[in-house]
Amino acid sequence: MPSSTLDRSRTRARPSEWVVIVPGQPPVDRPDPAGQAAPAGASTLIRPAVTAPIRRLVRPPARPALFPGAVRRFMPTLGLVGAFLAVLGLLLGRNPLLTLGLAPPQFVAYQGASAEQVRFVLNDGWNKTAAVPGALLMDWREGRAQPPLRLTLGNPVAEPEVAKLTVDGKHIQEIRYPAAWPGVDAEIRALPGGWSANFIVQPGVDPSVIELEYVGATELIVDGAGRLHVRTPEGLWVDGIPESWQIGPSGREPVESQYELRGGARFGFVVGPYDPSRPLTVDPPSERVS
Repeated sequence: MPSSTLDRSRTRARPSEWVVIVPGQPPVDRPDPAGQAAPAGASTLIRPAVTAPIRRLVRPPARPALFPGAVRRFMPTLGLVGAFLAVLGLLLGRNPLLTLGLAPPQFVAYQGASAEQVRFVLNDGWNKTAAVPGALLMDWREGRAQPPLRLTLGNPVAEPEVAKLTVDGKHIQEIRYPAAWPGVDAEIRALPGGWSANFIVQPGVDPSVIELEYVGATELIVDGAGRLHVRTPEGLWVDGIPESWQIGPSGREPVESQYELRGGARFGFVVGPYDPSRPLTVDPPSERVS
């Protein structure tokens, strides 16, 4: 027959075994006392929410700064380079950055007053070229007693004007003489070590109309390679073989051309067959060799 509750062995529950029941909420489990007392090597069921350790945030060690150290090591070298450039500029009386090709040459609008009516000045690091109405003054200097070598164009009153600025738009890279000859414009570009001239012949114009003169030269000679030697009391200028071309459907089309001496210090150009219905460009490079 069923046993009575009086026959059951009496046991007393410990507080750790109590279960708290709140109406409307699931019961809260208590940790297993046996599991708490189990040795470290025993396999017990451990709830991660209770026994998982709290991870500590550790900041990684800072990396050593490399660039400041490198800058400190190169500071003496940079100082020596700066001192060298300064001394070079003082000895040569020129801009060392331009002389060494570290800065691009550019035209500068002349702000002073000169008897030659200078409009622009180009400093290539070694020489200055002044643009005046109808001519270019080679190796020009302010207050120079002896007249500089003058390269005259056909129109003595042709005024130079700004034709092209540098990429940043702050400096003048190219100037133009409109109507330097009838139907021909002259474009002068600043280049490292000097300048280059492009004579733009309009369609239907005879390129033989281009005639220049080196006023102040003692002799003009065309050598076997086709270069023009200009001798002056102060040295020798050499104009390289002229390059001429037209722009066609496939791009630049070369045209044969050569210098033609026309007596005294005057010269012009002779060009080969070309299309007179399109513009023609004649480009004589120039440089001073001594």
